[in-house]
Amino acid sequence: MKNRGNITDRKILKNLFSKGRLPTDDHFKKLIDSTFNKVDDKIDIDEEDGLMIYPANKGELLSFFEDIDDESAKWVMLASKNKGLIIQEVKESGKQESKTSSEKENAAALFLRQGGNIGIGTNTPSQKLEVKGIVSSQGRIGNYHDGKLAADGNWYNVFEKNLSGCNAYEITAYVQGKKGDGKYSLLHATAVCTHGNSKPKITKTCAHYGKWWNKIDIRWESRPTRVKLGNPQEKPDPKSDTWWSKIKALWEVKDINAYNLQIRTKGDYGNGITILYKVSILWDSNFLAPTTE
Repeated sequence: MKNRGNITDRKILKNLFSKGRLPTDDHFKKLIDSTFNKVDDKIDIDEEDGLMIYPANKGELLSFFEDIDDESAKWVMLASKNKGLIIQEVKESGKQESKTSSEKENAAALFLRQGGNIGIGTNTPSQKLEVKGIVSSQGRIGNYHDGKLAADGNWYNVFEKNLSGCNAYEITAYVQGKKGDGKYSLLHATAVCTHGNSKPKITKTCAHYGKWWNKIDIRWESRPTRVKLGNPQEKPDPKSDTWWSKIKALWEVKDINAYNLQIRTKGDYGNGITILYKVSILWDSNFLAPTTE
């Protein structure tokens, strides 16, 4: 144990201050050195904040040892100059004392930054979770947006609000028909768009069971009439269902600032059947780093 020479265990202290003994100055020093001092040890507690720990000279808040006889810690928790909390492994025993707090931060294993960002292997996370290394997992699921849409063969908007600017998404969608119908489809797609009146691209892989019209389809749409009809809450206009209206819609001017991602089944799966979809975001304007002109 580090600093063992300055402390005395309870058994010896009880014996030094037992009935009939006359404690000396040295005995009182042992007693004092074996207890915490709020000022010297930078630790306090109250009803409002609970246990309060203040950093040591090099920023350490807590040090963790594997064995009682270890002279140096294996893990440390320290306050960061980057407004956060670091948990890191002490890799070089005996050399840690010569390192500055700033040098230690370069090897941060876990960094909790003010504002909620978390870094693994980095002390400058720019997103909610940033990993400097290879990530291994059993799977992943998109939770940027999800929902259900009728599998009736009509196009429906994926997003409630129309999009603008440049966006990229990863989408997975699934639909299955009624029991015994033999209708299934599973879609994985990457959709990229640079403004509404542009040349958007979608890379998709779609598996299906049964006829080809059981497939799920996906597209970008920026024609105002088609985007409006894609709103599940929008009541269809009988005039827009005429053959002439459908032909005119082919040459409708696209809106550069209002577009949507639409999804459908190529055929009607029947009443009550829905497409389940989940979306991951790959790019939006929030990813742009602030620039100085």
